Amino acid sequence: MHIGAIVSLAGDRQRDDTSFVRRYSRNGRGFLTGTSRAYLDILGQNLLERGTAKLRQFDSVSIRTISETPASTSLLPARSAKSTNFITAWESAVARHLQEGAEQLLLMRIGSYSDLDYEGFLRFHLQRRSTLTQAYGPAGALDLALVNAECLRGTDGPYRKVLSTFISEQERFFYDGYVNPLNQPQDLRTLVEDGLAGRCGLQPVGNQVSPGVWIGAGAQLDPSVSVCGPAFIGEGSRVADGCSITGSSSIERDCEVDYGTNVDQSCVLQGVYVGVGLNVERSVVSPKKLFHLDRNVEVQIDDERLVGTTRLATLSRAAAFGRGNAE
Repeated sequence: MHIGAIVSLAGDRQRDDTSFVRRYSRNGRGFLTGTSRAYLDILGQNLLERGTAKLRQFDSVSIRTISETPASTSLLPARSAKSTNFITAWESAVARHLQEGAEQLLLMRIGSYSDLDYEGFLRFHLQRRSTLTQAYGPAGALDLALVNAECLRGTDGPYRKVLSTFISEQERFFYDGYVNPLNQPQDLRTLVEDGLAGRCGLQPVGNQVSPGVWIGAGAQLDPSVSVCGPAFIGEGSRVADGCSITGSSSIERDCEVDYGTNVDQSCVLQGVYVGVGLNVERSVVSPKKLFHLDRNVEVQIDDERLVGTTRLATLSRAAAFGRGNAE
């Protein structure tokens, strides 16, 4: 059976970044915007790569990726949705999959994380002989659906309008396993901790050099560095002498942690430089920004001697965003 997958990259809402200090009264939404969460490395690999790797476990699958607009709110395009670049790309992706003989369409959005078994989801869909099946977790609909491609062949008008007629009659696949919405920095921190502790299927990418400590390819740690597991240091990252990494912390790829800095219970995102003699505790650090998990405060840091971007990160980011949309 051939599966045609359409992978949507969750859109990011724009916001004003001029404030030096930003306090979130509710949940810290906004810190992870600006680049798609799909490209955000978590324990050495981003969600797009992890998601497509799971899709390739099907015997026959073709994958197309499209970027959503910031206003997109639903996995399934609405019947009344106005034409946008996303809608046009979505319609085109459906048409291409149908032309290539796809028997089932798998629709998914990259932006959250779950351990849902795609093959089990497909079996349920086929056993029920369903036209449309959507996955649901304890908190509601998940960003995953299957569509019998036959119902879209030979139809008049946009595919989204045809598909919308089946939404009210959809089958629901209830999943009670691990789900992390990744809506806020605290969710990211929880996912890292759970991955390092083996509480979910998110595996660190690297070699386990001692119990609970993973090191990515080409990472360099000075012999004086103290690492207390669980911990993760990503590919190509460098940790200078006198540093300590503790408390289930993660240092993603292409980072540099400079002399005498302590990282505890924190996540340093890909391509970040962390300066000399700092104590980074209970924080998520991105280029020029730090989010304190307990105080729910984001601080913009313009002094690159404290927090900045490494040269390797610039090269890697350019390569990642230069990729095509179809495979």
